[in-house]
Amino acid sequence: DTSYTELFGLNELVDKSAGILENLDITKEKDIVTKFLKELIKDDSLAAYGEKEVRKYLEAGAVDLLLLSEGLNKNRAKIKCSSCGNLTEKTATDEDLFQLEQQISGMQCEKCGNLSLSIEEKVDLLEELADLAQEGSTKVEVISTETEEGSQLLKAFGGIAAIIRYRL
Repeated sequence: DTSYTELFGLNELVDKSAGILENLDITKEKDIVTKFLKELIKDDSLAAYGEKEVRKYLEAGAVDLLLLSEGLNKNRAKIKCSSCGNLTEKTATDEDLFQLEQQISGMQCEKCGNLSLSIEEKVDLLEELADLAQEGSTKVEVISTETEEGSQLLKAFGGIAAIIRYRL
């Protein structure tokens, strides 16, 4: 119900609708996280969480729905040895990644022992997992941290969770 007509009425309607639409998004996110939590407690659970486990299911194309917290502030760094070509990957926060960049010149390669490591590539973890999900036709939901459920996803599950199609 608006108190104005024409353009003013339309603007008032849009303003009122914004709050309703925001509430719908929050309700949808709560429902998604609740669905994950209900799946998690089942005996034959089709839920997975944590980067390592979820990545395994994503790479196998076994994830139906990927839940990522918008508060997931991590990067994936590819570290390469220029001597032997050995490639390793590390996940780190921005702060930890900065420290890694400072220390890498004094680190030895796990394979050949040389001090010739460098960071070849840095990727935002949320983006990397979302891209991986897209390859497997996986639905992706980015969950805000503004709700109790969204905060729980970040704090209790590291901001990465999934409802899987099948167990590996």
